[in-house]
Amino acid sequence: MGSILLTVIGLSQIAFRALSSGNSGVKRMIPFLHIVCYKWGKGYSAEEVNILHAMVQRNLTIPHAFHCITDDSAGLCQGIHVHDLPRNLPGNGPKIFTFSEGFLGLGPQDHVVSLDVDLVIVGNLDFLAEQPQEDFIITRHPNRRGDYVLHGAVYRLRVGSHCHIWDRFIADPYGNAHRFPGVQGNRFSEQLWLEDQIAPQDWRFFPEGKIILFRTDCRAKEPARHINRVIGYLGLNIPSAGWGKARLPGHGEAIVSFAGQTKPHDVLSTPHNRLRHAPFVAEYWHL
Repeated sequence: MGSILLTVIGLSQIAFRALSSGNSGVKRMIPFLHIVCYKWGKGYSAEEVNILHAMVQRNLTIPHAFHCITDDSAGLCQGIHVHDLPRNLPGNGPKIFTFSEGFLGLGPQDHVVSLDVDLVIVGNLDFLAEQPQEDFIITRHPNRRGDYVLHGAVYRLRVGSHCHIWDRFIADPYGNAHRFPGVQGNRFSEQLWLEDQIAPQDWRFFPEGKIILFRTDCRAKEPARHINRVIGYLGLNIPSAGWGKARLPGHGEAIVSFAGQTKPHDVLSTPHNRLRHAPFVAEYWHL
């Protein structure tokens, strides 16, 4: 593992120097990416990580390595570089490890893309290597009030930049978890922590529309509640989420994020939790 990473680091250093002195008339791209995901506990299976790896392989033409930081590597396929998960951290605290100094033995010439496991990749991912001058890029989405907030399902980081995000967290992980709790039983929200630690004027974003939310952008929600009341009044036993299908908007999206409790396999063949069946999941979410 060490020799592989050293070779990768050496190649990326050479390529990065070539990129920095390249022709300004050509779109500048990061020449090598380290794709990272996190798996711990019972939240995700090895098969789901393997599917994510397969989707990345199909859709990213930029040279790259795929890493999984986990407490259980059983069942992960060959081609995935496995690393030990930081222990005894609350909630989504382990995901802040990406911001540590010397992450995975990498250096400031290296760029890491963090992906949540519960994504469906539906298009080319090379946009992840654009804007090489930026240390940190993330996606955003509007909340219920219409305000834009950070969405940590996908972000890119130059290794060693913003190390304060890890250093301040690890200094008091449980105190920080108390200040920035997650939802649905999650004891710590890494997204709220990032919003607190990175000033809004320093936020940089991937192109609009490349990363979308299943729940809000794919016509996934069931009809409005007043329609459900009419169904009940008529005495009909019809699951309203079965009316129609969730679908991609078709505007150049590349990643669909399944934020929340519903995961890709839940809507693979049927509706789930008032969300519609999504046939496109079967098309893209597979080994």
